[in-house]
Amino acid sequence: MKQLPEDSADRTAVRPAQADTESTATLLQQLVLATGATAVVACGPAAVRRAASVACALRDNGGGRVVACVSDADQALDASVMLETAGVARYVDVLHGDIRQALRRLPGPVDLLVLGCPGEEHLPIFRAVEPRLLPGALIVAMGSQARGDRSDGESLVRFLSHDDGYVSLSLPLEGGVEVAVRAL
Repeated sequence: MKQLPEDSADRTAVRPAQADTESTATLLQQLVLATGATAVVACGPAAVRRAASVACALRDNGGGRVVACVSDADQALDASVMLETAGVARYVDVLHGDIRQALRRLPGPVDLLVLGCPGEEHLPIFRAVEPRLLPGALIVAMGSQARGDRSDGESLVRFLSHDDGYVSLSLPLEGGVEVAVRAL
């Protein structure tokens, strides 16, 4: 798989391993490569770095789009420059503003949803995207054990049960990663 340069002279270049730790960045790339996902959404503070990591896998798979949702216009502008420098801008759309409102306007289906926002935002953001999730779509929630910010103490995978049409699993990677697959 093609990786972005490790020793870029431009400090704004994105390296997939910077998205999280190397193993979670690799996990995201593997999920895209294995499933052939072509429509990905990434939300949260590291959305652009995760999007860049996913974009490498989309490029290797022959194409697709990842939508990175960020909170403000300055962050979106910085992201555009970073993605262009990294050579993956053509695979990434950056949305800014209220994430849930922006996601409700997304056209088309979603193959992979990456949640890197605070835990209390996971379920509302998931619900905004859920009508667009294809059968077999993946939901990846990052940092589920590290933050401890879920007000009810429940993990996202608890909400996404087999009874609701999801098969879920918690992984012991970098503060916890939860993965659910839409079975319906």
